[in-house]
Amino acid sequence: MASTPQNNTNNSWQQTLLDWTAKQGRILTDEGKAIEHYCSERGFPFASNELPHYHLERGDSHELFHCWAAEAASSSSCADQEEQSPIVGAWSRPLFTGTWEHSTDNEETVYNIQARSLFIDLRIPTSKPVSRWEKLYVERRLSSSRQAFEVMSDEDLRLYARQHVFAGYSVISREKSSNNRMSNKLPLCTRHHCIDWNYVNNKPRPRPNKWYIEGRNSNGNTPFHTWKEWSYATDKNGQCYYWEKWERISGDELGQGLRLAMRKKKKQLSSDAILVAVGDHFNYIVGRESLDLHTRYRDASNTVELVDLALQNGDRDTAISHLSLAGGHGTISSGWKIDCALQPWHHGKSVFDCLLCNSSCNEEVRVIGNDSAGCMAWEVVLGNDSWDVYECSLSRDELQQLLLSRKMSKL
Repeated sequence: MASTPQNNTNNSWQQTLLDWTAKQGRILTDEGKAIEHYCSERGFPFASNELPHYHLERGDSHELFHCWAAEAASSSSCADQEEQSPIVGAWSRPLFTGTWEHSTDNEETVYNIQARSLFIDLRIPTSKPVSRWEKLYVERRLSSSRQAFEVMSDEDLRLYARQHVFAGYSVISREKSSNNRMSNKLPLCTRHHCIDWNYVNNKPRPRPNKWYIEGRNSNGNTPFHTWKEWSYATDKNGQCYYWEKWERISGDELGQGLRLAMRKKKKQLSSDAILVAVGDHFNYIVGRESLDLHTRYRDASNTVELVDLALQNGDRDTAISHLSLAGGHGTISSGWKIDCALQPWHHGKSVFDCLLCNSSCNEEVRVIGNDSAGCMAWEVVLGNDSWDVYECSLSRDELQQLLLSRKMSKL
């Protein structure tokens, strides 16, 4: 969990935090040159439907992702599924490096929870002034994130914007050949985003979120504990222009125990939401409300730029609307309590308090369906909302009991 930085007369921690998103971008994009690496002339072509926000913008991700999950569930054998899902688990990121910069787990806390289908990837800078904002929430006796944002200063809102969470579906494949020497031996992952902190309308990411998976000491179906993510395209020297080291977090049962992935059913004027659990770990994400206030800042290419522009123009409403996306991590054994979140005032709360966004709704939990039909046919009812199940390693009754165990968090 991030903590409040020590006072520094030079405000160095504020400058470090304000640069956090930009630094992540410089590493990820080879200082802006990545778009030049992805082209057919260099041997790295891509189709438009490989772009991360393609299905988000088309509005068909609910139907398509559920179809992909159904196809994966109907694989001929469990062995085939495991071969296609080498990164199922809960992962931390000790190292992220590219060009002449790097970032480590001293600079950000990362929880990347990946099921066989859906994923949620959470990244929070450790320099974030968590204690200060938690104290503000308690001392002002606030009861919602909106109230917290309204009493935060413009500078605090800018600092708060520097974090990241995104979610969607991971498609695993293999290529017979490409200009990357890794293509013949390593699985390839392409991630499709449906909820994304960085995304603003009409400014989708222009290149795929696509990379090779190299597992350490991987042999057959034995899960690995460490793996590297290598960029799909290479730079002018023929090298992967960035790579990330991922390490398994204790308690994820090696990705072979509990697995749960579910998404709130599509409903007009309702925020999208996803919950993914592997072993004892879960991540959650709740999307923004559908607002068009941002269209006046067409020069903004991501949320940080939009928030900065809005605040420069005294437009706190637009800035706050884009900070409303919620996300975090926790453990099931704690009673589904959150221990790391974008909103630090959510720490210690039940994840269901965040997923049941309407405080006036009932708290009923039901899993509708039968075991013989398979989990893809189940429907989870949480309060007033219905959720689709993308995968579940439990029986219907076991899942209902697992979700009911949330009441432990209120003891």
